[in-house]
Amino acid sequence: MPVLDLFAVQPYMDLSDYANATAFYHKMDLLLQKVSPYRQADIPALVVFPEDLATFLVLADNLDLIEGTRTMSEAFSRIGQRLWPSLARYMIQYRTLSLRQAFFLFNAPKVWRIWQTTMSQLARQYHAYIVAGSALLPINAFGYQSAAFRPLNKNIFNMSIMLNPSGEVIHITRKVNLVPTQEDVLDLSPGPLAEALKPVWIEGIPCATAICYDGFRIPHTKREPGFTPLLPLMDQEGVRIIAQPSANPWWWTKPWPFNPEITRQQQWTTEGAFSLLESFENISIIINPQMLFHALDIHFDGPSAIYGFRQGQAQILAQSSFVSPEPSSEDIVHFRWQD
Repeated sequence: MPVLDLFAVQPYMDLSDYANATAFYHKMDLLLQKVSPYRQADIPALVVFPEDLATFLVLADNLDLIEGTRTMSEAFSRIGQRLWPSLARYMIQYRTLSLRQAFFLFNAPKVWRIWQTTMSQLARQYHAYIVAGSALLPINAFGYQSAAFRPLNKNIFNMSIMLNPSGEVIHITRKVNLVPTQEDVLDLSPGPLAEALKPVWIEGIPCATAICYDGFRIPHTKREPGFTPLLPLMDQEGVRIIAQPSANPWWWTKPWPFNPEITRQQQWTTEGAFSLLESFENISIIINPQMLFHALDIHFDGPSAIYGFRQGQAQILAQSSFVSPEPSSEDIVHFRWQD
């Protein structure tokens, strides 16, 4: 029977971790070193990093420019002023009036090169399948095995990649449902549903990636007529294991902005992927890492967990020792799964 070591990586990311390619590689390597003690040589491993892990690589090589800024918008604005001639050129080339799109298009080659090369090298070094979190990127005209990058068009997606132990990108997922008040204000495009539903096989086991909000059963607001719950559709495709990289921008234990009568934690449990587990015929495991980050006016928190359906009920099979978004809360969540 197939056996997999499953990991949800809960990193505490600091702006210094995005200073340059070396800093990012060093941070990712340290995290995978923490995974190693749980490994058994003859058991394949699937390591899942959180959403937006690579998004802030847009700041790489520019941290000196944002010193003294108080918000991420102010930081991006200051960088944008320096890059204005290039951004204007991208706006003309890709026929967009969106300065945000131009910013992401301009930075895409740098973000992709650092992210893809780092994760490819580490997948080989640690001989693991890796869901490498996500980044805000356009489609790569050169394909996804190359470290080179050229935007195919102006559309920017919340994109996740999965790599095999040979360091090859074997799966691409673009987020279908954009989070209201967070992603819908960034001029992002929703990913194609058919792509998200397509399983990828790991050691003979059908797996899929549902980026954060794509794993919820209902929308956050009543103003999202296009919201599509992905997990029931993935279950119909025969998927057994779900990777759900997440980055929660609201305080975990404070009132939920769209329904202040409950906390974000309560909403996550009653409306998120965990609440669907008992309804599935095929999905039996959900790996849900959370990003910890607190810089400028950006905040991510929440405990990472691995959920499963066992003994006739949904269970939390393993969970992080999350306390607050600070370095001491960095954690590795592990569960050995046997089909």
